[in-house]
Amino acid sequence: MHGNTVQNLLLNNIHMPFDEVMRHSPLGMAVINFDGKYEAINEVYCDIYGYTKAQMLGHSFTMVFKPEVRDYILDLHQRFLKTGGILAGEWEVQRADDTILHVISQSAQVPGNDGTMRRLVYVTDITARKKIERELEASHLFIHSVLDALPAQICVLDEKGTILSANSAWINFLISNGGDPEILLKQSSYLDLCKPAATSTNKGGLETELFYEKLLEVLAGENDYFEIEYPSHLPDERRWFIARVTRIPSAEPPRIIVSHDNVTALKIAQEELHESLTFTRKLINSMQDGFTVLERSGRALEVNPALCRMTGFLDTELLRWGAGFPYWPEDKNDQLQTLLQRVLKGAEGEIEVTLVRKNGTRFPANVTFSCVNDENGHPINCIATIKDITERKRMEDDVHRLAFYDPLTNLPNRRLLHDRIEQSIAAGKRSGNHAAVLMIDLDNFKPLNDNFGHDVGDLLLIEVASRLRSCVREIDTVARFGGDEFVIIISELQAGAENSKNQVTMIAEKIRSALCTPYLLPIQYDGKPEYIEHRCSASIGVALFNSHNTTETQVMKWADKAMYLAKDDGRNLIRFYIAPSLQ
Repeated sequence: MHGNTVQNLLLNNIHMPFDEVMRHSPLGMAVINFDGKYEAINEVYCDIYGYTKAQMLGHSFTMVFKPEVRDYILDLHQRFLKTGGILAGEWEVQRADDTILHVISQSAQVPGNDGTMRRLVYVTDITARKKIERELEASHLFIHSVLDALPAQICVLDEKGTILSANSAWINFLISNGGDPEILLKQSSYLDLCKPAATSTNKGGLETELFYEKLLEVLAGENDYFEIEYPSHLPDERRWFIARVTRIPSAEPPRIIVSHDNVTALKIAQEELHESLTFTRKLINSMQDGFTVLERSGRALEVNPALCRMTGFLDTELLRWGAGFPYWPEDKNDQLQTLLQRVLKGAEGEIEVTLVRKNGTRFPANVTFSCVNDENGHPINCIATIKDITERKRMEDDVHRLAFYDPLTNLPNRRLLHDRIEQSIAAGKRSGNHAAVLMIDLDNFKPLNDNFGHDVGDLLLIEVASRLRSCVREIDTVARFGGDEFVIIISELQAGAENSKNQVTMIAEKIRSALCTPYLLPIQYDGKPEYIEHRCSASIGVALFNSHNTTETQVMKWADKAMYLAKDDGRNLIRFYIAPSLQ
């Protein structure tokens, strides 16, 4: 993963100052993932080790250590990310030109959006200071001049803890914390300064008590180095410091260096980063729509609970390396990749697609993609918002059904019927085949309504619709024209008029016979369910036509005229009207 990706996605989803901290920090700073690879570094860090960012990003941080200790250093790094605690100390490292450096580093755990921890490390090049420490006894004046030039608060102790020397920064630090600079003239013990601080809750509490105990160990030669972070707040200012104590092993007599570095800016940045990440996660987790952050390849870096609920997948399943979009239909994968690439190039990205849950069920969704750019405006990642539109689709289907289908029989209504006739006419023009419209009117329907009510009449109409559908092909249309009238469109008949008429006659006779079969309709009589038998025939008018100079209005008039002819001739009959162009 590239450094810009980490800065903008892992650490900078919502107005975070981390980029500025990295840029302006006087310390070398780097973000290292669990595998030990650099994900972000600042220029100071690169300058310390003599590499460019391109040479370091994506490579193991152990590159700056000697080969024989790299495995141990990597193991130490990974144990820190697993267990926490403190990972800090002084290290001997190599620059790109193979020169040896001494650095001091402090680490903090930073949670990543992919659920794993990163190590945020602050590094200070102390090579110059090490050299100074080796030359302290040789040139006391040189020590003072150099120490006074350093921003860190530094003093030098003997093995009894007596303060031998201190720089200007340490003296100012002492004064700001209520100390008396006259102690430097009295060769006072540093331990005497620590005792009041160790017992005061306003000066660091448990941290300064621990500092006192650790300092005793260094003075006694039981330990050569330690560091500790502690608060030292003023009434109107919050401050944090890192105290580092080093025993110079080569000095004779023994000398101990105590330094205090003000890390308030980094501490506040770390707190703000944590608060920002917490707010971001709460915001994402509270969303009702699914949300995911994607790499350029399409791999998910972050998912919210709504997406897991929506798709049935666990977050660990969606974040697994190579998981991609397991809820995306396989036949749409190419479409997904094309869409992602378009979005990364600055295009808008929105699509309606049927997604697949973990249990195999499907649901319609609206997926909106947007791009995450780095500080230079270059696209690095995508954000996808997934909305389940099942309810919206259901409402649209309901509206469509109410507009075009009869609610009782679920057959096409008059509006859709007209559209289907026009489609049949257009198809006939292309194929040259004939078509027919059958107008069907039920005989003996009114007495059923009068004697048993409209509910029973509706039952008969539902049964009629079912019988009509069973008599025709799927390509044909059965519609309810209104009341007890039905219309059937028979498309793609044979080209010859006589053959087409014979074909339609067989279908119409099949319909007439089906509708004459007695109906058993359930009724309630004295609160008990019973069945009545009802006989109902049909008068059928057929308009046979081709598409030559034919309109939908003409076809319906011809079929209606033929149907009334069947009624006038005695009902339960089939009568034809042959279009003039076929006569």
